[in-house]
Amino acid sequence: MPVRHDQDELLDLTILAYLKKLGPEYAKLLAIRLGLSLEESRKRLQSLEERGLIKRVERRIVKYYHRRRKSVKHRNHTYYELTREGELFLREAKKKIDINLGIEYPKR
Repeated sequence: MPVRHDQDELLDLTILAYLKKLGPEYAKLLAIRLGLSLEESRKRLQSLEERGLIKRVERRIVKYYHRRRKSVKHRNHTYYELTREGELFLREAKKKIDINLGIEYPKR
């Protein structure tokens, strides 16, 4: 596996932490919330999917169950969620570096 650029790796960890905390998301909204271009968001999601850390949500309806909110959304976009490997990768990364991303629930 080629050596990854530190900035790309931090961005990947940010995306993984976001998906872990807030659940499935699609590229455009992820780009808006993380201050990325749509192109960069799609590129990072594709890279994470190729690495097996995230996967596309296959269900027609996406369910969100979090401590602070519960909602159901019909799927009009391609949503991504963490895989088991992604959760383990994120957990291991948190042991090595301090990942305090300050990801907050979006305001309604």
